[in-house]
Amino acid sequence: MTEHSQVIEEYLLLLYKLDRSREKAKAVILATRLETSPPTVHATISRMQRDGLVKVKKSKEIYLTKEGQKVAEDIAYRHNLSEYFLCNTLGIPWYEVHQHAHRLEHAMTPVVVKKLAEFLNNPGFCPHGTPMPGTALPKNTITLMETEPGMTVEVAMIGEVLEDSVDLMKILHENLIMPGNHHKITEKSEVMRSISLESKDGPSALPFHVAEKIFVIEISRD
Repeated sequence: MTEHSQVIEEYLLLLYKLDRSREKAKAVILATRLETSPPTVHATISRMQRDGLVKVKKSKEIYLTKEGQKVAEDIAYRHNLSEYFLCNTLGIPWYEVHQHAHRLEHAMTPVVVKKLAEFLNNPGFCPHGTPMPGTALPKNTITLMETEPGMTVEVAMIGEVLEDSVDLMKILHENLIMPGNHHKITEKSEVMRSISLESKDGPSALPFHVAEKIFVIEISRD
């Protein structure tokens, strides 16, 4: 597989994440998420078009080509594997591994990836519940925003866009809003624009814009 610069890999990974979360990818979104300028984004996307990694629709929406998808999946796998290793082997806090994995993923050769995957027994998910490329969450997965009071749910995945904020991830960690944990929906307030949860360790609440990015599976309901 052709080697690409770290900048190109960051673009490919973000485009892959936006596609998996069914969000439209446009230059302004890339500029915001990558914290760079629109002219820089346009120049980079033009280079990626030249290399056959992306195409741009008339609507200005950017999407991965078959080759771009292949490269992006390889990067995503390296990223998820890095997170799993950092969290479960090195013991780096769950809410911090995302930022460290971004550095590690670019330095891993195919041999290292293969050996690390074998060492970790080929995990199917990253610590935040994101499935490895080629797999998906169960079909009955919904967002926390789609739940109703009285439902008890199991957290399946923390949306990758939330991982960019260490402070937010730390709050989720402290409230045990993590894959595998169960929470009961006690209230949805349009006035406060928040969802109230209850677990064995106590109550918690999340704003709607965060709840939209957390994926859960219904366990039971009153």
